[in-house]
Amino acid sequence: MFENKIAYWADLKGMKHKALAKQCGVSPQTFSNWVRNITQPDLERAAQLANIFGILLDELVRKEGEEK
Repeated sequence: MFENKIAYWADLKGMKHKALAKQCGVSPQTFSNWVRNITQPDLERAAQLANIFGILLDELVRKEGEEK
């Protein structure tokens, strides 16, 4: 679902993964699993990440090439 978009937005915004994990209230390992697409955040955490990145949740979860 996230297709490495968490890593993309974190890098684009210059945000450190450890700081983002803390902001989301999860461990760095959990955040790392999201970045590596091993697990995915729940809807609340995904919305929180979108807010932190300053984007719509749709931008974070939509697959590339998928229509709005």
